Amino acid sequence: MKIKGKRLALALVSMAVLVASLTVMLLDIFVPLAFWTHPVLNFLFCLFVGFGVICMGLGFSQTSPWYFFLSSILLGLALIYALMQYILWWIGLIIVGVVWGIFAVLSFIVAGNKTEDIALNKSPDYKNYEQRKAEKEAAEANKETEKLPEIKSFK
Repeated sequence: MKIKGKRLALALVSMAVLVASLTVMLLDIFVPLAFWTHPVLNFLFCLFVGFGVICMGLGFSQTSPWYFFLSSILLGLALIYALMQYILWWIGLIIVGVVWGIFAVLSFIVAGNKTEDIALNKSPDYKNYEQRKAEKEAAEANKETEKLPEIKSFK
């Protein structure tokens, strides 16, 4: 299976994020940088920020609420880790809650609410009862008018 175009670029960027995260972790292990708390947590921080930004880009390009949700979770976890280093934990949780609220609003603005269109019968694919009944009757009428040819026996 060949990977082409956008998927190849996405795979390369994802691999670059992974390599950068590993590099930060290994630098923190072997060269004591005193970079926050623990090298593994620094690896996860870099990984969450990188993949969070990638998911946010995918959310904008594909207008998908799923990518916005995933991005908000990843960036929220990274923000919790970053804020816990400098401020009280409960203030950090309040800030993360506000960031998650902003992501939820952004998701609805950019990706829209498709369930609302379905509930209000505004979806282009939606057919009400009368339309479906008319299609069913038309299909039955076509079935009755189409008669099968008689098969002559070979005697």
